[in-house]
Amino acid sequence: MEAAPSDPRIDFLGNCVVKTMKLKPEKWIRLMSIEEYKAVVVEFLDSMKANLLNNAAQLIPSTSFPVLLKNKGAYFVKKNKGPLPKVGVQNNVLFGDLATKPIEQLAMIVDEIFVPLLSNNDNHKQWPSTVAQDLNHHVHALRSTVYEVKGYVAGKTVLAMPIGLERVHDIAESLEQGGEMTDLYLKASIEGVVIKWSSQISDVIADDSSKAFANGMNPTPFLEINYWTSRVENLQFIYDQMKEEKVKKMATILEHTESAYYPCFKEIFASVVAALTEAKQISIYLKPLIPYLNAVQETDFTEVSTCFLPLIHIVCLIWSNCKYYCHSSRIIVMLKQINNLIIEQAKKFLDPSSIFQTDIEEALQRVQVSLTALSSFRSVFNERRENLATYFEPGTTPQLWTFHPNVVFERFNKFKERLVTIQKFYLTVMEFVKLERLEIGNVKGSVLSSQLVSISLQFNTYLTEFSTKSYDVLNPDDLTFQQDYEIFQQNICDLDKRLAAILCLAFDDCSNLEGAFKLIEIISSFLERPLIIKEFDAKFREVLYMLADELDCIEEIFNEQILRYRAGQKIETDIHVPPTSGALHWVEMLRERMTYSVTKFKALDHRHWFTCCGNTVVISSVVSFNSNYILGI
Repeated sequence: MEAAPSDPRIDFLGNCVVKTMKLKPEKWIRLMSIEEYKAVVVEFLDSMKANLLNNAAQLIPSTSFPVLLKNKGAYFVKKNKGPLPKVGVQNNVLFGDLATKPIEQLAMIVDEIFVPLLSNNDNHKQWPSTVAQDLNHHVHALRSTVYEVKGYVAGKTVLAMPIGLERVHDIAESLEQGGEMTDLYLKASIEGVVIKWSSQISDVIADDSSKAFANGMNPTPFLEINYWTSRVENLQFIYDQMKEEKVKKMATILEHTESAYYPCFKEIFASVVAALTEAKQISIYLKPLIPYLNAVQETDFTEVSTCFLPLIHIVCLIWSNCKYYCHSSRIIVMLKQINNLIIEQAKKFLDPSSIFQTDIEEALQRVQVSLTALSSFRSVFNERRENLATYFEPGTTPQLWTFHPNVVFERFNKFKERLVTIQKFYLTVMEFVKLERLEIGNVKGSVLSSQLVSISLQFNTYLTEFSTKSYDVLNPDDLTFQQDYEIFQQNICDLDKRLAAILCLAFDDCSNLEGAFKLIEIISSFLERPLIIKEFDAKFREVLYMLADELDCIEEIFNEQILRYRAGQKIETDIHVPPTSGALHWVEMLRERMTYSVTKFKALDHRHWFTCCGNTVVISSVVSFNSNYILGI
């Protein structure tokens, strides 16, 4: 069977990539053997999309512009829309190399090729002056835009310069010597860039660190510190540009020509100086936070509480000493970011990817440690907030934190509530796990035990379904967990009702008080569950009645023997035991029987006992009387 003919378009792309990247042909063959990558190349050839091939560990094709290139790339762009024809491929596509930093590559191409070529007056001889002037304007605009984008990528603001910048120095000197302004086009160009500067610098000054919370992001304090460091660098860069000699000469031209834009220029410069001063002071005051933030990150979370007081102490010092940071909006940003850092560290400690797959007791302990740490941080915050006035110098008016704590702790509280929910989940799991080892005796014991096994198996099904979720259960902003937990709780409520019915039947099957006490002792942890105790509540009264009957029985036996003793007869004891020691032994056994029941009764700790306080008082009186009387014998 003959092989299918190769596509000349794919062969052309392969030859170009292999040659420009200096690769072995096997690299391209390996790329085309991967269906996913081949589909991208074919889509480019048969549609209107552009294609980019970049060389990483292997060739990776893409029809979108790369955000970052680690290695040299190659680009292919169609000259016409539609599928690429198979004949004359090289005449219908543009191709070339793409550097790892394409913006810098573009700036170099504009500087070294487009600007010299299109700005050369020798190339304009056959053109009307209006066309040549308009072309120069567009070339200058292109160059300015490229440099602005290059600066933006580097995090710096590049100020656009006017057309004819090379003539600024001579014209400014002429005006200083009393000459007149003859180049009105240059003046208009300078006024144009002043307007643009006003827009650029206004955007820089209006920028705020609170934007870091946009799009659901949860930044940490390191981002705040880096923001102000970058802001200082950017404003210093703008300031240095405005202090250059050519810009001073531009200001001279505006001043001597009484331009309406000269006051605007002065306002721009003043605003840059003020913003730079502010940013420098804030950046200096925020840097002492770094070692304390690093301590929170590096300290084991079980001991992280010791890091909170010095951290908040530094925040309070910043608030009281840095006049530019003594604003609620800015301190709120910092405190929210500190909360995010603590939440981040807690999540690392708990490991959300395996939080439901680890040992229950160990995971519960981790959650409890995390809750303790969160409560500790909130306590430190409240304590420092109450003593914030002590951070200000005597004789000055202290600026207190008047904002509501919920503004700062909204996400923090949600995370804490999430941990409380997970803690409740673990406690529920630990209770239901006990069902695997719980066995009920008496007549109906085997039937009731099998029903408990059925409940245990059903619970394991619910547990597996709930604990295999793929989302981040520790993300407080994701409500999916809460919805799934509510469904889980509904299922647990059904199991609680079934379990309550079984436990009530088990209690009814108890033949004596000792059996009732043993059952309650075994199921004591389940009696803390609201639905179960609601059904089991009536059984506590029965325990009281059973205890009263037991004490009455003891009293009857005691009185019967006492009557024999008063009638001159001996107390009935074992015939093989001497009468006196036998009587003492009988009294001790009777006392132990009564003490056992009363001790077990007193050991039961439940609020429902107090609903029958009258019976309790009567029983206590009987116990006290009989105990004293027996001991008196």
